[in-house]
Amino acid sequence: MSTFDSAKITPTVIEGIDYLLKPNADKDLSQYMEVKHNYRELARQANKSFTRQKQCLSTSLQDDHIHVLRKHFPEELCQSIIEEYENNPDDIKSSNVIAVLLPQVFNQLLDEQVISYFNSEYCIFWWSIYKINDTVTSTDYSCKWHCDAGPKNHLKVLIYLNGIEEHGSDTSYLSPESTQQLKDVGYIFNDIKNRETDLSALCQHFDIDFTPKYAKPNAGDTIIFNPNQIAHRALPTKGAKPRYVMDFCLLQNEVPWRETVENDYVPVYGGRQFEGFANKLLKFNKRANTDSVSYIEIPQKNEIKYHQHVQYLLNSIFSDQQISTALFDRIKQQDTKLLVCTDVTALIYFCKNILQSQLNPDPSVIINKTIIQAMMDLADYQLTFKDSYQRYSPQNKPNPNGIFWPNPDHAKHPQSQFEQLPYVKKTPIMTLRTPIGSAGSCFAFEISKYFQENNYNYVVTERNDSINSGLVIDGYQPGDSIAKFCANYGILFNSPSFSQLAEKAFGLRSFEKLLIESEQGVYLDPYRENVFFRSQQAYLEDYDRHIAAVKSSFLNCEVFVVTMGLNECWELHDGTVMSRNPRENMFQLVKHKILTVEENVFHIQRFFDIIKAHNPDFKLIISVSPVPFLATGRADEHHIITANVHSKAVLLVAAEKLVANNADMYYLPSYELVTQCEKEAWHPDRRHVKSEVVARVVSMFEEIFVK
Repeated sequence: MSTFDSAKITPTVIEGIDYLLKPNADKDLSQYMEVKHNYRELARQANKSFTRQKQCLSTSLQDDHIHVLRKHFPEELCQSIIEEYENNPDDIKSSNVIAVLLPQVFNQLLDEQVISYFNSEYCIFWWSIYKINDTVTSTDYSCKWHCDAGPKNHLKVLIYLNGIEEHGSDTSYLSPESTQQLKDVGYIFNDIKNRETDLSALCQHFDIDFTPKYAKPNAGDTIIFNPNQIAHRALPTKGAKPRYVMDFCLLQNEVPWRETVENDYVPVYGGRQFEGFANKLLKFNKRANTDSVSYIEIPQKNEIKYHQHVQYLLNSIFSDQQISTALFDRIKQQDTKLLVCTDVTALIYFCKNILQSQLNPDPSVIINKTIIQAMMDLADYQLTFKDSYQRYSPQNKPNPNGIFWPNPDHAKHPQSQFEQLPYVKKTPIMTLRTPIGSAGSCFAFEISKYFQENNYNYVVTERNDSINSGLVIDGYQPGDSIAKFCANYGILFNSPSFSQLAEKAFGLRSFEKLLIESEQGVYLDPYRENVFFRSQQAYLEDYDRHIAAVKSSFLNCEVFVVTMGLNECWELHDGTVMSRNPRENMFQLVKHKILTVEENVFHIQRFFDIIKAHNPDFKLIISVSPVPFLATGRADEHHIITANVHSKAVLLVAAEKLVANNADMYYLPSYELVTQCEKEAWHPDRRHVKSEVVARVVSMFEEIFVK
């Protein structure tokens, strides 16, 4: 941790020496270690659970934060360690060596000193052996006055393996009072580059007692001190021989060091950072006998506390029960207290390493298919876990605002749903020159009208501009510039009407020529809503011409927008479906039907497939009309509002399935924009959408689909 930025500090000049001082650096460090990294909580728990008070001593270590144990370690053992270090410097770092050394180092004499100082048990964090020779000079950082930037309560144990008479090196230190004053003025915990070997001028300037003391160690002497509370420095060697020191770092803990070692934590070799280790110890200490837990606890932050959790995950990951059992047994043997498999990610990598070790690199050996399958299971789980974990993350999302519901009262990110466009990804598939068509409900006509008024290349293959045609197109007068749709197929409210239109256009199904007389004296085609015929002859003359026009529109359009309106329909006895509701004299011909999601998917898919087979460039954009029911045929069981919501839900699910299953199908969220993103979307009848809202829908269409 860096608590000091020398670039922002003005030097204090004393007798020509620049001192870069930072008062309160010790308080910043304390906040960082004790609070942020939980060493205060570790100390509290350790003190609370301590039971060996009767073994505690009254020792100078408690007040002076330093104590020397003379002749603590056998001299012959010191010499043996030096020889082993020189002959086998790597071997001496092994866990087997430290396992033998620990009981001899942390004997009763040293143990009583440590627990008396901490008033708790302790953990041996790390250890090392240092060889200091004449290459280490007074310019080395360790040879300048400093305190160690660690927890407030920790100890260093230095065992001198050879004496001062051989090497002339020593450990020099100041009193706790002088150390605290140096912290107050801002010298302690400044940048290591700003340490000094002589503090006499600085101390004289601030009236601080500068009286260095010396340990004067002999071989086997042990210095115990708190390097955070005592300013200290190493003195360089003076003779031809190097100094050998065995160094241990100790931290407070709830359980004795032997129990920690026995349960999988052997002190590591070499200095380590303190960050994160307090939490590791707290977790270790809280972990009870996993076999006694009758439930599966899932902790925060994907941590793992109990073996039941491990077993549950392994059974979920691997398809082969023997694999999960074998891995679980290995974890219980090698990681009894789950200090390796601390979280889900660590568990994944532990299992991965075990499985990889089972693969034989010899190409002549038959590959174990069980292990291969297990590795595939693990890889699949890892991808699933990553995918699940990132589902609510804004990273790599095309529209981060699309994750959470817009909250206008949110403290940091207030948003209104009425300012949203409810899409996340643009799919530019066309330009204004691309031939485009449309069909569907009355809302579909509003979109068709906008396309034609705003210079889209809207395909029109059939109008009704002759006053003698015998046809009446509702809402269209001969000579109008805006056609209702590409051809005069009228409004299509249900999905079977779309598939029937394609079947009729390409001659894939025969239809009865039904002509229904209306009360107004005109004739109706049950498959063409809002198209009227003044005579039977007009109907017959238009029939084939109209089918040819529909076919031509399908062949010419590269993009086609369909708006699904209802999931209720009226089916004729031959299985065909009317485009809308029956008139008074039609009920003899039909029966009411409620279309499922699957039926809606089938009919739109068939519509698409038929046209695609004849027009490979054909792309379909699906939308759901926001316009509610005029009436429901389910009123014996459902209110029209309930029936309408059900209908829209079915159509929305069908649309999503269709888009997911087809590369050239896309979704336009017009229903969502009108019903959720507009405060005042409707005319007073609450069934027809205002023109400015339609314009916003098509503007969204342009953002999504137009290059």
